[in-house]
Amino acid sequence: MGATAFQDRLNNLTLEEIVPKVVDTVNRSSLINMWVVSNPKPWNGRQIQQPIFINNSSQGKSFRGADTFDTNVDMNTVNLTWYATGFGQPVVDSLVERGANSGSAGIIEIQQASYEYAQNSMSNALGSIYYGTGTGDNFDGLNLIVDDSTSTSAYGGLSRSTYGTYINGYVSAASSGVLSLDLMDAADDASTVSGLQSETSAAVITTKTAWTLYASLLEPTKQAMYQTMGYPTASLTLPGEATRDGAQGHGGFTGVDYRGKTVFRDDKAPSGTMYFINPSYMEFRSLSIPSLKTVATANQVTEGVYDKVKPSAFQFRDYMQPVNQLAEIGIFVVYGNLIHRNPVRNAKITGITTV
Repeated sequence: MGATAFQDRLNNLTLEEIVPKVVDTVNRSSLINMWVVSNPKPWNGRQIQQPIFINNSSQGKSFRGADTFDTNVDMNTVNLTWYATGFGQPVVDSLVERGANSGSAGIIEIQQASYEYAQNSMSNALGSIYYGTGTGDNFDGLNLIVDDSTSTSAYGGLSRSTYGTYINGYVSAASSGVLSLDLMDAADDASTVSGLQSETSAAVITTKTAWTLYASLLEPTKQAMYQTMGYPTASLTLPGEATRDGAQGHGGFTGVDYRGKTVFRDDKAPSGTMYFINPSYMEFRSLSIPSLKTVATANQVTEGVYDKVKPSAFQFRDYMQPVNQLAEIGIFVVYGNLIHRNPVRNAKITGITTV
């Protein structure tokens, strides 16, 4: 029997197998996105304000006996200010397609697949926004938070030229694109208050390319030195109960060590960049919208980078049927903003291409 005839008969008499999961081959990991949306804090009021000191008192002095003191009020503060904005992602579900999918031949529930497709697409878009400069209606991102007037002129409503000492992160361009331990040390030192864990960057986040370049610097001599003289630092909590034990997170993120903190690689990190992040002051403030419900659902019918993530900053408007369409439309929404209440405790290296 010829191969074609055999194939025709087989096609007419035998069904194909459909594996009951859709595999996400499009999206990449986003550590910042998973970190931000998994642990939001509530938004309250018209805006969020953070008072910061911009001077120390000059009234203290050495004295003897019954000397008098200057008791004028000299405390000066200004406010960092953030406003809420949002991102929305529709979920479109055809009633005709759902009807055809509802029988025994429907291996993967199409409504759930559409729901997860929209949710994952939104996560992917947000992963890029959280590294941006907050242009237009976008959330504030790391390139706005960690800047020194190189890319942005203000943060939290304060001018970087006027208040730069108090709000500018440390930014350094890699000379001739070269990443070195000295360059990393300078960035880490500039964003750290000695001896205080809350004032120390707890994680280094970079691209896969820069992560590999840094790993190549860890030949045995330098690696032994850094392990011996490593500094304790605040732990970084990531989705999936990530730990720094063995420099590997349970949520799937792996890292190498630097001064006792983990260097993570993130597919969404901009090319050539390395961030030294202090999470003690960084938070996503989520504005709860009436009639929307908060959803924290990991993927059920989709496998890939988001199948174990529960994005609890996501809200969902329940499905509604338009009057002129056989469909149901739902909408995912994230509303609020990403804020950092002490941006000088971060640093960034740019232009990394080699070692």
